[in-house]
Amino acid sequence: MTDTSFAETIRERIAAIEVVVDAIAEHGEDTNLRDLRILLINTMSLMRRDPGIEAAVDDLYSAARAIVKDAADSVHPVTRNVRCMRSALTRFTERVPVVAGLSEPDDTLRFRGLEAAYAVQLERSATTDDDQEDSVQSVA
Repeated sequence: MTDTSFAETIRERIAAIEVVVDAIAEHGEDTNLRDLRILLINTMSLMRRDPGIEAAVDDLYSAARAIVKDAADSVHPVTRNVRCMRSALTRFTERVPVVAGLSEPDDTLRFRGLEAAYAVQLERSATTDDDQEDSVQSVA
């Protein structure tokens, strides 16, 4: 079972990243980009390496950097850049709980359900075999 404080920490980091991404989408300030970088590094340091998360982090940071660059050039953020940043954020927030062990992909859950059903069936057949052996020994 996952430690609840670890789960809370991951959820807090994800929530903080979402707040910073919203701030970047609205204002495009360089300080928000630094905050995002720190939060991403901190969150990734808590988990095992995963190429999916690393790609989402790279995409998220690149899109955020593009928005901050536009703001520094006094250009309103391009809608496409905001959409790319939100898409990368979605990939990141969906993948982090899986890698952190807070949830599992649907295929894994389905497999574990089948595995559990098979284990129950094996247990029942073993119990039935033991009962039959006990009745044979008591007759003898």
